[in-house]
Amino acid sequence: MSNSSLSCMRKISPMQSGRKSHAVTRITPHCVVGQTSVEWLCEFFYSSGKEASCNYGIGVDGRIGTIVDEIDHSWCTSNWDNDDRAVTIECASDTFHPYAVNANVWKSLVNLCADICQRNGKKKLLWLGSKDKTLSYNPKTDEMVLTAHRWFDNKSCPGDYIYNRLGQLAKEVNQKLGGEPAGPFKAYQGQVNADDGLNCRTSPISGNVLKTYPDGTVVIISKEDGNWGYTGEGWVCLDYINKIASAKDPATKEEEIMDGKQFNKLFNEMRQQWRDNDASKYSEAARKWSVDNGLIAGGSSKEFNGMWEDLMTREQLVMVLYRFAQWIGKV
Repeated sequence: MSNSSLSCMRKISPMQSGRKSHAVTRITPHCVVGQTSVEWLCEFFYSSGKEASCNYGIGVDGRIGTIVDEIDHSWCTSNWDNDDRAVTIECASDTFHPYAVNANVWKSLVNLCADICQRNGKKKLLWLGSKDKTLSYNPKTDEMVLTAHRWFDNKSCPGDYIYNRLGQLAKEVNQKLGGEPAGPFKAYQGQVNADDGLNCRTSPISGNVLKTYPDGTVVIISKEDGNWGYTGEGWVCLDYINKIASAKDPATKEEEIMDGKQFNKLFNEMRQQWRDNDASKYSEAARKWSVDNGLIAGGSSKEFNGMWEDLMTREQLVMVLYRFAQWIGKV
């Protein structure tokens, strides 16, 4: 069994158990909990004294390092049986939930998994979705299965970002292996979810920046390349795009979409109105409407107004409901 030619460096950790006693039938991705370089990963598992290691590490820029030879047993998953059957991969990630990896790391993870499968004579990578189902499954000679660290220890690893995308990982790997057709792509609408805006590039990952889409901008994704989508103007990282709907009708108006960002903006506008003029006619109308429609049980709108100073939390709720009722044409 050889190591991956995708690896750019090799520094073998002493934290290992030598040759595996089982054939490789599993791949186990992990999150590092740090946006670290491949050099740091290799050095950490070599000299830190921490009783842990992995077969491969992927740094923040997507470069891959060999830390324990693929044929050998790493100490990575808190489970002897899994590490004796798996190629384990540590991925540079955020230090906070959901421990996201960037597009460089994701692309390298897909390529590395495909390479592992090919060199081990596997034509398909499977994600079965649960510990019990996976561990009871006997892979065919041309199959590899994905496993998760959290199944064997009280840890969140590989983090929700990777864990929730293991099905996508298997899909992308299988497309590279030729065992699963990509199928026709359906364009869809997405909304930018990035406070500082989202760069639109000439090509995925490292292309030149053409423009920056402001937070909340609605775009149509007409094709995808891994974790990147094409907007008609350039490529954007799909980590920062919230899928809205199918783009069958490109004429759909942005203002017809009500999501969390718009609601939050609306709410903040109302909070400013309360600070500026709590006794405005608009506020009075909202109070009367809330009583007349039974949102506030008992009393009259006049009595309710008299209690207003002690009901700021309720006021906020009523004003949100009132504005929403106006927005949908019920007031």
